[in-house]
Amino acid sequence: MLSSFKIRNQLLILFLSGVLAGFSIYSIYLTPLLIFGYCYFLKKLETNRTKKNALYDGVIFGTGYFFGCLHWIVFPFLIYEKHFILAPFILIIFPILMSIFFAVSTMLIYLTRRINPDLRFLKISLVSVILFSSEWVRSCLFGGLPLSLTAHIWSFQYQLISIASYIGVFGLSYLTIYWLVLVSSFYTKKVVCFFIIIFFPLFLYFIPTSNYDYQSAQEKYPVRIIQPNIPQEEKWNRALYQKNFEKLIHLTKKQISNEKIIVVWPEVALTLFLNEEKELLKYLRTVLPQNIILITGSLRREFHDSGYKVYNSFFILSDDKVQYYDKIKLVPFGEFIPFKNILDFLKVTPGSTNFTSGLKENSIKLSFNNESIFIEPSICFESIFQTFSFNKINFFINITNDAWFGQTTGPSQHLAATIFRSVEKGVPLVRSANSGISVIINKNGKILKSKKLNSTGYLQSNISLGNNKTFFMEVGNTSVILLIFIIIFFSIIMDLIFKYRKKD
Repeated sequence: MLSSFKIRNQLLILFLSGVLAGFSIYSIYLTPLLIFGYCYFLKKLETNRTKKNALYDGVIFGTGYFFGCLHWIVFPFLIYEKHFILAPFILIIFPILMSIFFAVSTMLIYLTRRINPDLRFLKISLVSVILFSSEWVRSCLFGGLPLSLTAHIWSFQYQLISIASYIGVFGLSYLTIYWLVLVSSFYTKKVVCFFIIIFFPLFLYFIPTSNYDYQSAQEKYPVRIIQPNIPQEEKWNRALYQKNFEKLIHLTKKQISNEKIIVVWPEVALTLFLNEEKELLKYLRTVLPQNIILITGSLRREFHDSGYKVYNSFFILSDDKVQYYDKIKLVPFGEFIPFKNILDFLKVTPGSTNFTSGLKENSIKLSFNNESIFIEPSICFESIFQTFSFNKINFFINITNDAWFGQTTGPSQHLAATIFRSVEKGVPLVRSANSGISVIINKNGKILKSKKLNSTGYLQSNISLGNNKTFFMEVGNTSVILLIFIIIFFSIIMDLIFKYRKKD
């Protein structure tokens, strides 16, 4: 009876340690929770007698972890009444399904117990690789979900993420996981453990950025970001379309100067098929000052013999020219329904039509005062995915609508993932989010200006262009694989050194 009670307590603590570790991901100030969560988890794995126990521990910790970091995934199901009944199931089932990634990891970690105890550093490096591989696989499998990566805990301290210009977000995730496993292995040795905890952030702080061309910093380009803060339940209400449109126009023209300027509206700011609205395009050219280059999200429709296709699009309106980019990475259950005939009831967005994935290159050439600027467009959660383009890129623009996630940590985690695109590419990032968080970020990942969640207004700044020529963009994630091999090699060297010292 007592044994059973003790086991239940241990499992509850394991679940809560997962919740704390997951919840901490979006803020550096919660790093102690991340350390505690991983330390308890890894120490618990050492007590497992069977592979089955390891599997259970992985499921329990993983369920807690994904509940802690991705609990906000349920919020879209609370917007419209017809989805209310699904919310409890999503809140429970989603973390359990995601916990499979931890479950596989814990079974593999169980096998590392066969390694000679003298090879301590080798074991640490292998456990780190297993945990990191789990994170990498879930970021790629079935379209991938690279949210709440371990590296994201450093996102809002630009001094600590400059290493991503060499090894990308996944490289930093691996190093952070290695650090957590190292702390767990030496937690009983207080002095050593304290040194390890302090050393890693200091190491990150002193890494310079990798950027091959600094000439672009000499010229500034004015940009204005609009955050209209239109509630999700009002956004698609046709009776409120004119009111929402006038709000966008007012924020765009408010105290605008006469200099050439790029103005960015959020995802589907215009809730219609913009490519079919010739009169609206003509009106926009009339109502907006001539010095404005307008970037806005809207819908686009193409008719074919078999019907029509709908796209979530990124439009650039400059002079009499209209350019567009169609979203490539679509949101499951939001913009398309897998196995639509069976799971159609899970669609959270209005309408019954699936969006179509775009095919165009994610690079747009823009003329600005007779100069050519190259933009990489990104819509909504596309910004959490790494992109590798051989085209010239000067800055990265993300338009999104995070009103779906209310006051949760979802918008912060979305932004945390997006910031890494700026550092990896060595280009500035501008982000227009309907309800926030809108930002202007320089090419080093530093937030220059931001608009708080659920606030209305605009941001304006003069930005320096980048060049998409960091070390990471040259070699890609090959740098991560190389990093892993280097650490394993040095782990073996360290074990050999300690082994010979013991003999002496």
